[in-house]
Amino acid sequence: MRKLILFFTLLFLQTTMADIDLELAKIIKDNNLQPLESPTPSPKVLVNLGSRLFMEPLLSGNKNMTCMHCHHPRLGSSDGLPFSIGEGGVGIGPNREQNGRGRGLVIRRNSPALINLGYKDEVTVMFQDGRVEYDPKTKAYRTPEVALNGKSPKAAYITKSLSGALSAQALFPITSPEEMMGRAETAEVDNEFIGMDSNLKVWKGVMDRLLNGKKSELYTNLFKSSFPDQKEFNIGNVGTALSAFMKDAFSFVETPYDHYLKGNLNAMTLSQKKGLKVFAGRGKCINCHAGKHLTNFEFKTTGTPQIGIEGSNQIDDRGRFEVTGEKRDLYKFKTPPLRNTALNPPYMHSGVFQTLKQVIDHYDNVKDTLGNFEMTSEIQKFYEDILIVDKDKLRNKFRFQLMSIGELRKGLKLTVTEKENLLDFIQNALTDKRFSSKEFLEDETIWPTRPENFVIQ
Repeated sequence: MRKLILFFTLLFLQTTMADIDLELAKIIKDNNLQPLESPTPSPKVLVNLGSRLFMEPLLSGNKNMTCMHCHHPRLGSSDGLPFSIGEGGVGIGPNREQNGRGRGLVIRRNSPALINLGYKDEVTVMFQDGRVEYDPKTKAYRTPEVALNGKSPKAAYITKSLSGALSAQALFPITSPEEMMGRAETAEVDNEFIGMDSNLKVWKGVMDRLLNGKKSELYTNLFKSSFPDQKEFNIGNVGTALSAFMKDAFSFVETPYDHYLKGNLNAMTLSQKKGLKVFAGRGKCINCHAGKHLTNFEFKTTGTPQIGIEGSNQIDDRGRFEVTGEKRDLYKFKTPPLRNTALNPPYMHSGVFQTLKQVIDHYDNVKDTLGNFEMTSEIQKFYEDILIVDKDKLRNKFRFQLMSIGELRKGLKLTVTEKENLLDFIQNALTDKRFSSKEFLEDETIWPTRPENFVIQ
């Protein structure tokens, strides 16, 4: 009798799987869903240089910050914090501390992941407000530094050494006092960058440190090997080396979802397949998270609660508007890709959601979340500064009404099962398990050197 029950159960499951595979085939075709292929690998010597620069404190004014402080490989290429703690802080990842109230600067946005950004003709906009852009057709940049911008930039010697948006964005944390450049009041070493009145001067100072300082022999040889056709090197070479490293180190496309799209119908579980159906249907996720990269790279208002340091202007983060000045861009932020997003919580530009379940619940009833969100100990515990929630009724009215997807304003009203399936799809079917593997973290071709803070206790 038990064997008979098992037989009919398996038969039912096979029939169900076959039915949903047919449904998904139509969804895949209608939405032009495609697997993401790995980008062409960069030369190993260039990746080696980029890896060392990624972990190099000489890029920071006070020699106490690296790219890895906010983009750690063991934290999904983010830092595990709602808002990063930049210059003046101590420690790394969720263990990082301000080291005194107001000392470690709290950066106003969540640190974005670096996963699968190395497609220079496809991923052309960087930062959550899109302040760095690259046009593959004209080869022109648009950045916060006017000397890099346009078809005939004043600093053409730098742009000629760049290799797309990913390389250009790598230059700007270096010149940010909050992120890497530093401030006089927290300087414990000679910081020649403080007082420099232009990005160009700071970037030149970085090159002087690398090529004329204590590590000059190492970096001179690496730059010569990486850029054999150049006699002189500039910050554009740093950006290109960093982008080559990020492209190769954080390329992870072997997800169950990608294998399913390639024809392996057993790559996803039944629950995950149902989740994809919700993703493309009642969940409305695909309206923004579409295409090969699971993002349309557009800027959207999502009705996300805003938090910030008490007494600061952080609680009125206007997003894309701060770049364009266009009222239509108020409270809009770039739609992120979703592969491996399970590995880099917390979520949203303001880092207010600790789990993907909370994100789904937010989109299910934005009005409720936006109107009733309160500061939690799970957020406040990371900071000595006091964080507050923006309760301004007019600003929250704009955050709600400017959402372009009408169903989000009405409320999706997903069932418990739909939410569970959607979570299973995003959390598991979109995750490449190699990312957190021992093999990746111990690959010496990617990590030729490992500082003490490579391991998080």
